[in-house]
Amino acid sequence: MSRRIEIELTSARPDGTWTWRAAGAQKPKGVLDGSLLPGGAAIGMILKADAETELDGTNILSVSQGKAKAEKSGLIELLASDKPFEAVTQTLARRERGDRPSGDRGDRRDRPPRRDGDRPGAPRRDRPAGAPGD
Repeated sequence: MSRRIEIELTSARPDGTWTWRAAGAQKPKGVLDGSLLPGGAAIGMILKADAETELDGTNILSVSQGKAKAEKSGLIELLASDKPFEAVTQTLARRERGDRPSGDRGDRRDRPPRRDGDRPGAPRRDRPAGAPGD
């Protein structure tokens, strides 16, 4: 089963074949017959190809012209204004500080006791046999 890839032509050989690589790759990947190429093929041209990958390499079955790059039309041009720039700042919600002095978080003992009943000052218990990390 073939798949469509983009290839770049890297060089023309005297026997009518061309070397190619995957578009964006650094090293040539294979050789294809020049009769598959559209007229006006040149080195560096990027084309769409139907390729079939086998154990001995990649075979190019057919080649078609890639999509031509469309001109950038419909762009909005931004023109600079003669007026000086004035930044706008706005405070959406006022932040109020409580009655606490800064840095005082208060007593944290209103939490419920731990489920296992351990107290922070109590000595640690040994792990049960077969627990992870033994």
